[in-house]
Amino acid sequence: MENKVFDLIKFIPQKIVVGSKNNLADLRVKQNKATICLSYKTQHYNNAFKKHSLIIPRFIKKSNETFEVLGLLQGEMNKTQNGCITFANSEPKIINKVLKWFEKECDISKNNWKWYLAINMQEPSDKLYKYKIENKIIRYWLDKTKIKVENSYPKKISYRRVVHNKLKKAYYGCLMVEFKNNLFSQIFKKFLKTIVYDNLIEEDKENIKAFMRGIIAAEGSIAYHSRSWHYAVHISAIERKEREIYKKCLSKLSINAKIYNNYKEILISEKQNLIQLLNQRLITIHPKKYNKFLNMMKQYPNIKEETEYFKPKGKNVWNKISQEKIDEIIKYKKTNPAYSCRKIAKLTGVSFIKVNRVLKEYNLGKRVNKTPEKIRREIVKFSVKNPEIKQYELAEHFKVSKSVVSRAIRKYSEELKNN
Repeated sequence: MENKVFDLIKFIPQKIVVGSKNNLADLRVKQNKATICLSYKTQHYNNAFKKHSLIIPRFIKKSNETFEVLGLLQGEMNKTQNGCITFANSEPKIINKVLKWFEKECDISKNNWKWYLAINMQEPSDKLYKYKIENKIIRYWLDKTKIKVENSYPKKISYRRVVHNKLKKAYYGCLMVEFKNNLFSQIFKKFLKTIVYDNLIEEDKENIKAFMRGIIAAEGSIAYHSRSWHYAVHISAIERKEREIYKKCLSKLSINAKIYNNYKEILISEKQNLIQLLNQRLITIHPKKYNKFLNMMKQYPNIKEETEYFKPKGKNVWNKISQEKIDEIIKYKKTNPAYSCRKIAKLTGVSFIKVNRVLKEYNLGKRVNKTPEKIRREIVKFSVKNPEIKQYELAEHFKVSKSVVSRAIRKYSEELKNN
């Protein structure tokens, strides 16, 4: 059991820091096999006391996902004891990954997080332009992440004091998410610090690899100049001890990193080290960084032959599902036809997208029973003769989905009009 989970009871302090004067309050702890119940009291005016309580899951799974998120949090989470967990990132997939993990492992709903956006530009004086860009950015994050507009701070956009006074193309700022709970914040920050500074280097290779994926996604940057043949990956780390820990972790993964006294970062260069980053898929969490890294590696002559990495789509080993998993997915779907892709994905531990691909390949997906071409043409003929009828009404009339109607219209409408 201990090898597969972290027991949070080991990270519970005897006293908790409270108030602006950093007073200490006794912490009461009750535990069972699944949860930890915590409470403490604070004294206010007129000798009044207020009780604060929290129930948290006792165990956190030791999984690749956990170590990836711990790496992301080590890189991008605030470390000060300010009573809240704050995480920032400019990549929606990473925000979703972190929020999902907290919900799954710590029982903190995505609706418990407050948020705002930080933008590297001056606050526009033109009110119309300001409204336009703010609406664009907010809409982007609402569409791409699990956040809700009602959970935002009153001031949704925070402008930074920089030279820029226009929004860059394809730039949507950085999303800051915050979970305010003094008790959880102190426990979790102690947990993260202990894991990173005291225990990480003793973890097995797969957990270290997952943690470094998170660190590189959070603090890594790709620097290459094709003319000078300067290819490198930099990992920022303010504290010297952090840099030394990351260097040791990379060494366990057969990657030689360098530390320079004048720079608050570690450097990974030389072809053999970069190939190790490639083959061990250590830069895959952040899509933009991953694409830049792949473009850099492609500059090396004969890199395809040396690594066997850049294979045709669908031929890479890491993208393949084992036959055992494929059989398991098919069995679930055949014995339980009502099971959705997401349900099967959860049961098998395979991603939703890959489950969907398997079901389609074996003719078990949603679009198994295709609408006959004759029906689709009738739908389009009817819509041409009755342009006032909406697509959802056509779908109801012909007893098909709205997507069938829209696809049919796109495919046949011009052809039928011309005839």
